[in-house]
Amino acid sequence: MMIIYIKKRYVISLCFTLLLVGNLVFAQDYTLVWSDEFEGSEVDTNNWSFQIGDGTSEGIPGWGNNELEYYRAENATVDSGYLIITAKEESYGGKNYTSARLRTIHKGDFLYGKFEARIKLPTGQGMWPAFWMLPTEQFYGGWAASGEIDIMEAVNIPTTIYGTIDFGDEWPGNVSSGAVYTDGDTDFSEDFHIYTFEWKPDTLKWYVDGNLFTTKISWWSSGGSFPAPFDTTFHLIVNLAVGGNWPGPPNDSTEFPQSLFVDWIRVYEFEDTVSGIKCLRVPDRFILDQNDPNPFNSSTVITYQLKTKSDVILTIYDLTGREVKTLINTHQETGKHSVSFDASCFESGIYLYKLKAGSFEQSRKMILLR
Repeated sequence: MMIIYIKKRYVISLCFTLLLVGNLVFAQDYTLVWSDEFEGSEVDTNNWSFQIGDGTSEGIPGWGNNELEYYRAENATVDSGYLIITAKEESYGGKNYTSARLRTIHKGDFLYGKFEARIKLPTGQGMWPAFWMLPTEQFYGGWAASGEIDIMEAVNIPTTIYGTIDFGDEWPGNVSSGAVYTDGDTDFSEDFHIYTFEWKPDTLKWYVDGNLFTTKISWWSSGGSFPAPFDTTFHLIVNLAVGGNWPGPPNDSTEFPQSLFVDWIRVYEFEDTVSGIKCLRVPDRFILDQNDPNPFNSSTVITYQLKTKSDVILTIYDLTGREVKTLINTHQETGKHSVSFDASCFESGIYLYKLKAGSFEQSRKMILLR
């Protein structure tokens, strides 16, 4: 039987003042900051990198879960507007199954926001699809002291959706907290559904098709104080595992190939209109901007962005190299920052300003005119 998938495209407004989903009212303004609509003919490597193999090269054979597949780039294709990850029963790399695992590390790293994907799941004993997040840097220590966010997981016949966080100490001292979504009737392999995760500094929420099914407000890390570990940059992962500790291996009832279809993945920044919290996409690099205005008279503003949490020193020098003022000397969060330089007591001339943030250093010139 031929199944024809008819894709519905949605027009996305870049800023929502109110999003009504069922009986829920979100008091946030949303802005789309990253997306992949999978409209091309191949995986966009500007957005995604492939993880290849069975995890041995990363020090976690079986990807830490005794999974049975060997991940290959060839098992991820883009066709008819979908990312299609296909699990096959075939011998490769010493494994009896192949599949694919993609991630956005260093191409889409995020701190807070809303994350959504429209996905149709595979089915069968041993199938383990997931849409999830890992920390871009192990800021608070090895897994799971630096955290893990599982936006959507399902195993075997997908009638239940799992949303989970892993945190606490490094393995084996890690803990997890999660919940499930099911209505008792829906098989999530029969159609597309929208999986949503909202990440704020002190609150985590999971939705299926706009239905809130769990909220987390408590977690901890041995590497830092609350809200660690969920206060550093994370990246997205989408994969289809075969077997493993949780689903168990395929059996005679499992039909291959099985495919995970992804219609789109979208990430939004938002500003909570009640609390004033603004959740931003993480900058992909450190940047020291040119001061504005330049040349300037009396005062100017210096702006810079931090890719990661850093100890920041911003210093002003004259042309002889003499330090004349330290504007910033503190620990700062990821994101964009600005500071005003009051030069009303300085003589006209050319000055240098230098930013040090961890191992990053950059200097620029500015001109003070009286």
